[in-house]
Amino acid sequence: MTTLEHIKQEIAAHLAKAIGGDIKITAAELVRPPNPEMGDLAFGCFPAAKALKKSPAEIAKAAAAAFPKTEFVREAKAMGPYVNLTLDRPTFAAAVLREVISMGAKYGQSPKKKERVMIEYAQPNTHKEVHVGHLRNLCLGLAVVNLTRAAGSEVVPVSYMGDIGAHVAKCLWCLKKFHAGEPMPENKGKYLGQIYAEATRRVEEDESLKEEVAAVQRRLEAREPDWDELWKETRRWSLDEFAAIFRELGVELERDYFESEVEEPGKKLVRDLVAKGIAETGEKGALIVNLEKHDLGIFLVLKSDGSSLYSTKELALAGLKFKEYPGISKSIHVVDSRQSLYFQQLFKTLELMGFDKKMVHLAYEFVTLKEGAMSSRKGNIIAYEDFRDEVKARAKKETKERRTDWSEERLDETAWTIAEGAMKFGMLRQDPDKPIVFDIDSALAFEGFTGPYVQYAHARLSSILRKATEAGEGGQLFDGAGDEREFTLLRAAADFPEIVASAAEHCKPSVLAQYLFEFAQQSNDFYRDVPVLAAEPDDRARRLAVVRAARTVLACGLQLLGIRAPEEM
Repeated sequence: MTTLEHIKQEIAAHLAKAIGGDIKITAAELVRPPNPEMGDLAFGCFPAAKALKKSPAEIAKAAAAAFPKTEFVREAKAMGPYVNLTLDRPTFAAAVLREVISMGAKYGQSPKKKERVMIEYAQPNTHKEVHVGHLRNLCLGLAVVNLTRAAGSEVVPVSYMGDIGAHVAKCLWCLKKFHAGEPMPENKGKYLGQIYAEATRRVEEDESLKEEVAAVQRRLEAREPDWDELWKETRRWSLDEFAAIFRELGVELERDYFESEVEEPGKKLVRDLVAKGIAETGEKGALIVNLEKHDLGIFLVLKSDGSSLYSTKELALAGLKFKEYPGISKSIHVVDSRQSLYFQQLFKTLELMGFDKKMVHLAYEFVTLKEGAMSSRKGNIIAYEDFRDEVKARAKKETKERRTDWSEERLDETAWTIAEGAMKFGMLRQDPDKPIVFDIDSALAFEGFTGPYVQYAHARLSSILRKATEAGEGGQLFDGAGDEREFTLLRAAADFPEIVASAAEHCKPSVLAQYLFEFAQQSNDFYRDVPVLAAEPDDRARRLAVVRAARTVLACGLQLLGIRAPEEM
């Protein structure tokens, strides 16, 4: 139990006793007042007023008057319908310092619980380029994995990649028909993406070519040797590119699922659905699941020519996942919001099949450019590698201007740390259901709601501790009285575990990103306004402990977002 949880539970018990009437009060009902001058915690007496048939203000006044003196609460005061509580500064600060510094890198993590969650993300399609739009999926999925683990659950992170289907047929058709014998460039994954975009344009300009592409897809599904060999070779090009990108972004997966491994089981499953009366033949000969009575329309599960669809394969995938990992309680699918209806149809069809496992679609909106939305099909994308290189180059240029004495190796390492922080934080600071227009200059700024701003706050605190260490001072815990500025920073630090738990529960890393930005602001204010190394010995020891605790919070929070916390910038 955290310091803040313990205090809230103690206050809730005292309030319930002070109010009387068998009123039950939970720790969650104690919240921060909108203005710090109103106190540190507040309890609204509205539910109690309803139960006791009294006015909230009357109950608040009586409860405040009856609230006993406690170790952590300095004052209880009625303010209208609220009981506002002011914490004892030295006692609270000392408890938080002990908690944060003793927990270290594990601060904010909840005790382990008996829950195993599968999180599926990192799903780029082979034979297409990885672009900035995919980056949001990777950043969101990684952060949700980290947060879910911090909340105490065991997590099985997996991917599900589209390595067969119409897009592959289109790419390989174009490659073989128009580019046979061409020398291969070094970046083969990017080359395939360009071929795919070209193929799409050709088919749009001449619809008669659609049948050629459809024929290639049938040959691929039939595993004709020459097409199968080409597919395997080009698939490997894409998978090698994906693996390199995943490594540099810290994406670690326990299992890679592929559409190709569930295609045949999916076709068999659909035929079984027909036999069971769950699926039927539609007007144009395709196999469908009629979900109209559930207000979900018609779910297409197999093409009229027998070719598979996403749905064909994903129906089989669901069973495979829970068979391989029988202990998982739910499967979370991190997929963009365009697929929302599809997942509703998929989950309902699985339910009709008797599949009773919990499935969740974590939808996110697009990453857009100033010119509009990106599309692999249209070719108007920014490739991830090009984007990454540009962000890193700008970060290196700015770092070199500040650190003229650093080696190239050190500049490169720091530039990547800053660039990665800018990219990931930029993808996570918005709620998943909000679109992002990514601006490189804004994302790299050391001021404002950015990753580098939070990283820089960590680096500034690290500089204080580094100088203290050089001077032979470690900043031991000290239980003396501090001032209000120290308390303000530690009060915010005490909120960190609750923020992590909330971000995990709602799968919203943006909650943590917002908290880290505000905490970084408070840390920078402390750095600017409060003497630490120049303070008197007792104050210096205590303030060094406050600095260490604040740095721990920033480091833990950044780690949960998949971002490194640099010592220097």
